[in-house]
Amino acid sequence: MERVITGHGTVSGQGRSADVDSDVLLAGTNTAGGNGAPGAGGGWWTVSTAAEGGSPPYAVWAGRLDGTGEKKLISPDDGRHHVHPVTDGKTVVWAAYQDRWCYLLARPLDGGPVQQLTSSQGIGCAFTTLGVEGKTVTYTDVGYKSRTTRAVYLRMGEGDPVSIPPTGGGNPRTTSTSTPSLHNGKIAFNDCKYTGSTGTLCRIAVLDVATGRRTVVADAKLPAPTALTSRYVYWLEVEDGDTRPRALHRANLDGSDPLVISPASGEDALIIDGLTVSEDAVTVAARTDGGTAGPGTAAKLWQFSPDGTRRERVSCNGGDQVSPASAGARQVVWIDTTTGKRDLVTRTRPVGTCG
Repeated sequence: MERVITGHGTVSGQGRSADVDSDVLLAGTNTAGGNGAPGAGGGWWTVSTAAEGGSPPYAVWAGRLDGTGEKKLISPDDGRHHVHPVTDGKTVVWAAYQDRWCYLLARPLDGGPVQQLTSSQGIGCAFTTLGVEGKTVTYTDVGYKSRTTRAVYLRMGEGDPVSIPPTGGGNPRTTSTSTPSLHNGKIAFNDCKYTGSTGTLCRIAVLDVATGRRTVVADAKLPAPTALTSRYVYWLEVEDGDTRPRALHRANLDGSDPLVISPASGEDALIIDGLTVSEDAVTVAARTDGGTAGPGTAAKLWQFSPDGTRRERVSCNGGDQVSPASAGARQVVWIDTTTGKRDLVTRTRPVGTCG
């Protein structure tokens, strides 16, 4: 691992100097926005990289969280843009784009050929919010031409993808399922319907893949990404009249014991963009309420205990901290801009408070 001095040490190189408290896993990923979001699991990280200046095509790399061994180039050098990677420590799954085609690809970390899981054609097609656990893969399939959005799952090597239908069916252009999260063979997802007169009505639901049983967990206001553990479902909500997620919610898998971990308003309210969980912690990337993008209001990582009683800063780095991915327990990997570049970094536990 390229060690960055813990406790606000200084890292310098290539004309850069910055106070940091994190470990660099990969310096200068150069990918922006959602394309640069990393994945982590099973002792491994994975991320999409670009050439200097963010020039495409993008490539997917993977490495060990403890910094041992060499980094591995996962994606083929074939001119496609390879993005959105996730891993469970055994397999890397990612999306690739070229012209008007979208591809969902997978490759074992221990070697072997790239496998195409599915593909889609059309302007604006996209595979997003990917997840992998063993042979099960989840994703959101966005069909621009068909104007449909569906949460989908598949079993690698075991048949075609399965779209999760909206509750009660309805016009496919005014109903959607999306942003699935995967854990222990269960899938949490958003289930929404646009009614016209009353706006968009949404629910958080959980599907047991093995039995097909579907459980409604909660009604939600324009929910953003979901996250799932063996005990809880987490989700973000957008408040009425707003476009940015503010409230962080949690409930048991059967919908019981609902809890607002981070409220939508008040002194400690956050504007949240990014959610990831483990059995021990829930982490968000957020700005404080009222903050707008800028040097003084950079996004920071906040970590909560599942019961909401503990709230800590993951890092005191001065730059933007975005796209967090849980690596298990309280460890998080994320993209950090403190050095002036978009570095993939990690901490094994939160720093606590920042002065």
